[in-house]
Amino acid sequence: MLLALAIVLLAYICWQSIKGTEDFNAEVARRDKAVIQRLVDIRTAQVALRGQTGSYTASFDTLTQFVKDGKIATLIKEGDLTEEQLEAGMTEEKAMEIIRKGNEAAIKAAGLWDETKNAPQLVRDSIFSPTVQVLYPNRARFSVDSLRYVPFGNGTEFEMGVDSLITASGYPIQVFEAKTHYRTYLGDLDKKLLEQKIQEVLDRPGDKYPGMQVGSLEVANNNSGNWE
Repeated sequence: MLLALAIVLLAYICWQSIKGTEDFNAEVARRDKAVIQRLVDIRTAQVALRGQTGSYTASFDTLTQFVKDGKIATLIKEGDLTEEQLEAGMTEEKAMEIIRKGNEAAIKAAGLWDETKNAPQLVRDSIFSPTVQVLYPNRARFSVDSLRYVPFGNGTEFEMGVDSLITASGYPIQVFEAKTHYRTYLGDLDKKLLEQKIQEVLDRPGDKYPGMQVGSLEVANNNSGNWE
């Protein structure tokens, strides 16, 4: 009788252990997904900021202000030069120089008038739209003010920094990094399983970060995430 009870108890303990690990992994996956999305959003903003200002920022205040108040140019491109025009030496630069002067007679004389549209053959223009709409389209629930905060992190902000590195070919390149430790957003889960997860990362070859990170201040990695 005692042996049977012991077997049942052992089986229950094993089942609980397996279920506990499965539940832990499922919750980790759910939280990882949210943290990764936030890091991707940060990367999107940083790349756009650098495109406009020439540099990344280590300040979430600067980054969120850019997303909230900035404008991004979207190029409108309609029409192309024909093969005959290109072979005759016409270039898009020359064509747009003629078109932008607005002289209809000169445009027609240059063969750049589209009779079907009754308008110049080429249109090249820029429309400036709010940064948040351009970078995060169709994201009705997107919150700019939440960009700095780690999901499930109880108000903790991502660590973020910028630096300059010298590439293997000797050229300087600016890099940025945003990251958060596993303990920040998984700290309320099973402590033993969490520490095992962290140790697994630390035991891997190389200097691996036990958390989620995008970009790097150590190597030029094209702003990759460590989950990619």
